[in-house]
Amino acid sequence: IPQICKEKTLKEMQTILYHVVSQGLGKKAGSKSFKVAGKTGTAQTSKSRTNHALFLGYAPFEEPEISVAVRIAYGYTSANAAALAADVFKYYFKLEDVDTLLSGVADASEQEVMDD
Repeated sequence: IPQICKEKTLKEMQTILYHVVSQGLGKKAGSKSFKVAGKTGTAQTSKSRTNHALFLGYAPFEEPEISVAVRIAYGYTSANAAALAADVFKYYFKLEDVDTLLSGVADASEQEVMDD
């Protein structure tokens, strides 16, 4: 595999992705059971429609086993995509049963939409 960046640069990028989830807009993807790294985002296609919600991440941070990419068309805020990613992580690591995960509801408070 070709080296695309210096090891130090890679470690810095990974740390930034961890902080997005532990302290930033990706908090909803986090877990108390393991560390998650990821990046949130929104894509606006029209001023008359809501944004698409995006989250890309992996877990556990130290030794990744799974990566997740979530896009919710017209999902308002990346917090919704991060929350869905959290459910995928919970399912993969067997932290919650399927019935509990499928009973969830998307929630976009006005503040989250404005912050994103």
